Amino acid sequence: MIPVLIVPVLARHDLLDRMLASINYPVKDLVIIDNGGSSNYKPVWNQWVSKVHHWTFPHNLGVSTSWNLGIKAFPYADYWMVCNFDIEWSGESLQLFAETDTPDSLVLSGSPQPWCVFTVGWQVVDKIGLFDEALHPAYFEDNDYQRRCNYANIKTNQSFIPVAHDNSSTLHAGYT
Repeated sequence: MIPVLIVPVLARHDLLDRMLASINYPVKDLVIIDNGGSSNYKPVWNQWVSKVHHWTFPHNLGVSTSWNLGIKAFPYADYWMVCNFDIEWSGESLQLFAETDTPDSLVLSGSPQPWCVFTVGWQVVDKIGLFDEALHPAYFEDNDYQRRCNYANIKTNQSFIPVAHDNSSTLHAGYT
């Protein structure tokens, strides 16, 4: 079971719904960080998800802050999975992530954009901390974290796990 799945979204709730509908492996807590102020949006139901936490904010918290909020909200998880809202799970991708993650590793997807889905173990967060919220609203928070992991000799596993990703959906929706 995936303990916590964190999904920030700013635009294109239709793609978020597609991602939610494609979940095919047990998820204990799904955290949707809705940065678009869409109080009318209701997440689609999925039998594989035990509990959905849909938090709406009136403005964009930014990527790092959204990721950190999900981690801080569930501080006792063995690991946290973070994914873009514009991905689609296929085959055994979620199960492979669950089987690949360890408390002391960072696991990246097999996508050409490897940070579109990743898991980070509690020992990694314990050792190097959370994501840098000064990198706002987005970009380079992943590069920064990976460099910090490399510097601290933390295992980074660029996996073979496939994920379908519609790259730059937020930018294509008109956010620059």
